[in-house]
Amino acid sequence: MGMSCVAVFGCGPMPGADAGTDAGSTGTDAGGFDVAAARAFSPLPGVPADPSNAFADNALAATLGQRLYFDSSYSGALAVGTDGGNGGLGAAGERGKVACVSCHASVSGADNRTVPNHVSLGTDYGTRNALAVVNSSFNAWTNWGGRFDSQWSLPLAVAENGKIMGSSRLEVAHLMWNKYRADYDAIFPVPLDPALDPAAADAARFPAAGKPKAAVTDPDGAWELMTATDRAAVNRIYANFGKAIAAYMRKLVSRDAPFDRLVAGDATAISESAKRGFALFIGKGRCQTCHGGPAFSDDKFHALGVPQTGARVPAADLGRFQDVPGLLGSAFNTSGGYSDAPDAGKLSGLAQADAMRGAFRTSTLRGLGSSAPYMHSGQFATLAEVVAFYDQGGGAVPDGGTLDPLMTPLSLTADERADLVAFLQTLDGAAVDPALLVNTAR
Repeated sequence: MGMSCVAVFGCGPMPGADAGTDAGSTGTDAGGFDVAAARAFSPLPGVPADPSNAFADNALAATLGQRLYFDSSYSGALAVGTDGGNGGLGAAGERGKVACVSCHASVSGADNRTVPNHVSLGTDYGTRNALAVVNSSFNAWTNWGGRFDSQWSLPLAVAENGKIMGSSRLEVAHLMWNKYRADYDAIFPVPLDPALDPAAADAARFPAAGKPKAAVTDPDGAWELMTATDRAAVNRIYANFGKAIAAYMRKLVSRDAPFDRLVAGDATAISESAKRGFALFIGKGRCQTCHGGPAFSDDKFHALGVPQTGARVPAADLGRFQDVPGLLGSAFNTSGGYSDAPDAGKLSGLAQADAMRGAFRTSTLRGLGSSAPYMHSGQFATLAEVVAFYDQGGGAVPDGGTLDPLMTPLSLTADERADLVAFLQTLDGAAVDPALLVNTAR
């Protein structure tokens, strides 16, 4: 939305506007709510295509993905308490305690526990809060720093992360054979290798557990002792594991928020305070600059200077800056051999740059009511705190980063801050189909 919309928007009726126009038109309602401006944010469109995942909209893949989303049998995460892992969901050495749903259990699929629980995947920096999975298919980049460029590549890192699920790709391959072989073979063109059967004569080709070693100087493990052909076969199974979960998550869409109902014609769907809040959102508050469109996000990365102090964040999290190298080096990125559209060019020209220091992806504003705490490490408990942070113009960016020039003080009054919060609370949509929230794991 451009500045012209900001210039003409007002809380009262616009000059020359028909005060009797209803909210279903392209003008203003009786209270001066600008429906034409609001239509840039509603309704939420269909889920965008993912060419990197040929099974993204395969119904059988989604069914398998739901089973895997709830399956904890292959996890082996250690208890790590409050230092940024899975929040102590299992005692040290326990297995089978953590599934995807364990950290994404709220209405929005976000993690509402007080302590952030996802470590910064692939790094040794701070902690990050688990993002919502509902409506996550509208994101061009996954994770706060964009460490993943597809929805299907994120579960792969989560499953093998020792502070989250602590499993390995070989364990996932055996899970597919032992519990979901019929499901898998009905979806994917290359069936599972019979040598995954522990009773097979050549079962030694696929050890029970193993993943690539963390550093080239580490001693070889079970993974390195496999043939290159067998490692590639397991990687393909592992990628398909992620693609099935992504197919399921694409069904987790929430629409019909009160704000959407207002734009569709129900003039009483939100309060007068919330209507004033929308005026501030696209006007004085300048929120639409980054939170534009029906997904309320520009899918870009901005350095806001969110506080990074306290026990939850032992070291500065540099966001996009620290995530880009891992993305570019991943065998499972959208340019890699396990992508179904490796020539799409999504990563063309992407390189780590100092301007990325402390920059995090603009989160959607849909579903905010059920996705607290807020910001990349759950620094703010309430929406009022978030609005107050933006009102002050952000904070200090760590380690030489530069505050986004869009972050300047807003000079909002207490009533204006309250109206903005009231508007943000109108963006919680209808619940997803209850059948999608049933544990179907075998």
